[in-house]
Amino acid sequence: MKTVFAATAGALSGSLVLLALLIAMWGVEHLLWRETVFALSCNTLFCGLAWWPYSKIKPAANPRFDALAGGLLAIFGWFALAIALVKRVDSVQDGSRLHMLGKTAYLLPALAFFVLPQFRVIPTMLERPKLSLSKEANLASADAPNVLLVVVDTLRADVILNPEVPTPNLDALRERGTWAEYAVAPCDQTLPSHLVILTGFDIEKIGMRGNLSRWPSTEMLADAKCMPVAERFKLAGYNTAAVSTNMLLSSVNEEAGHQGFDDGFDTWHGINYATPFVDLLDTIVKHTLMGQLLPSRAITFPFSRLLFPNDIKHYLPHLQEGQRTTDSAIDYMSKLQDDSRPYFMLAQYLDPHSPYIAPNPVRGSFARSDQRPVGFGPAPEDEYFMRVKLRGYCREGQQPDDFMPLSDYLHDLYREEVVYFDQQLGHLLAQVEQGERETIVVFVSDHGEGFGLHRNVEHGDSLYNEEIFVPFIIAGPGVPSANQLDFAPDLIDATYTMLDLAKLSTANVDGQSVLSDSYEVRPALSFMTNHVSIIHGAYKFHGRLVYETDDQPYQLTPLSLYNLQKDPLEANDILAQHPQVVNEIEEIISSRMQKDLFPFINERELTDQQANQLGSLGYTE
Repeated sequence: MKTVFAATAGALSGSLVLLALLIAMWGVEHLLWRETVFALSCNTLFCGLAWWPYSKIKPAANPRFDALAGGLLAIFGWFALAIALVKRVDSVQDGSRLHMLGKTAYLLPALAFFVLPQFRVIPTMLERPKLSLSKEANLASADAPNVLLVVVDTLRADVILNPEVPTPNLDALRERGTWAEYAVAPCDQTLPSHLVILTGFDIEKIGMRGNLSRWPSTEMLADAKCMPVAERFKLAGYNTAAVSTNMLLSSVNEEAGHQGFDDGFDTWHGINYATPFVDLLDTIVKHTLMGQLLPSRAITFPFSRLLFPNDIKHYLPHLQEGQRTTDSAIDYMSKLQDDSRPYFMLAQYLDPHSPYIAPNPVRGSFARSDQRPVGFGPAPEDEYFMRVKLRGYCREGQQPDDFMPLSDYLHDLYREEVVYFDQQLGHLLAQVEQGERETIVVFVSDHGEGFGLHRNVEHGDSLYNEEIFVPFIIAGPGVPSANQLDFAPDLIDATYTMLDLAKLSTANVDGQSVLSDSYEVRPALSFMTNHVSIIHGAYKFHGRLVYETDDQPYQLTPLSLYNLQKDPLEANDILAQHPQVVNEIEEIISSRMQKDLFPFINERELTDQQANQLGSLGYTE
């Protein structure tokens, strides 16, 4: 063991050299001290142990040589193993200090883990791409309006109408425009709903069911005469730009030919961040003996779980994320307003998607410390554990005493996120007013959020109203002010109305203009994986819908039926009492499913990037 201790002492010195190099590369302020020291300490011990079998090639009592070997292994990795072939000779030396230092090194990983502070610095946002202006020969008319489409991820319809939740900017937008109490989203997850909005195709015609489902190809949609909305604006002489905060919209698998969200946009800024912890792990894997001899997953997986657990890793980029979205959008918009062409711009916010971590001074305005559920602390990442616990109760069908306190507290944290977003929207709309052209503003969300009412936490698990009822506001030239619609539109109607107001072609665009006198409310169809819901008149139907095989017809199993006029919370199932209504709804579904693209799309394989991003947003375990 003396050989091991001496080599460990030398490896400790070598690790200090590596630490100095990392400081030179990343700087003292940006170095992840706890994580770096822990990793280098583990490598130190690994180098000491790794030297022992090689020292047996020619046994000799030479602690200084052992220390030199350990140091070289720590600095140069496996390249230094050739030193084992160097002739070693006995040398009468006092190695007690080296041995003691080597023994002490075994305490370093524990000291680093428990004593040094955990990394909690917000990752640096990567530089936004330079704004590109349109090179299309077509020019829009001098009076063509600008168009701003604001899509807010995970925003329920009811929260912005709650008088206890201060949203003055949304209130003002409703006052100067046309709005609905809610619109019906076509899906309870991000990717399908956004694809519906940005292609103008009904949900069944794009064939998606959720974030993990099959993805239609650009070729398939083009064959169905789909022209993405941004492409329509671009061909009409508009500058087109987008700021997208949800990373899923910017990670389309182009090699598989999947329909992208950025088609038609001259500039697409998918907000992304530097990954200091991932960079550290990459350095450890590539430049240490431990990383070179062990499988990379044997290092990255335990280190990630131990040093940078999901609750920390996932909440850090979302702190004040709305401000970064707004700043990026305003930067682009100010330049677009200086150009002679009108603009079509997408501002896609991730707030109030989980984690619910509104910054000060909004934080604490609803979720007060005296109402925090027992067993949880004030740290922002504690809300992650609250969601995990509430989701566990829902999956197990339990409702213990702390169920409602957890639900209410998370709902309050969510409301704080909405308040924070409204402030950001105010900054964005103030910039809109700086332009000389009139501007159409379209405001919607992709889906809602649940807090345990139907055993659903967050979204993606059900098609109950809290997950598919979303805000719907349109303001600008040609739009009646303070005009509340007396019907609930489909979300896709926002796309159609937006194009119609801008006097662009709506050929092959589904939906209707909510401002048309001939508007006819149609049954609202929504999908999730293996499930469908439809709102027809006063009734809301839920069913299981699956294809046993793609070459066979779908199988529809009625699950529940509600009368939303008498039962808006969907609490009293009346399926058995209304077989005629069920039959009528099944016929409606059958008619819509004739255009279902799902069985014609190949199964999808997630890329590593998509799998990681879906995991970071809570869509995979």
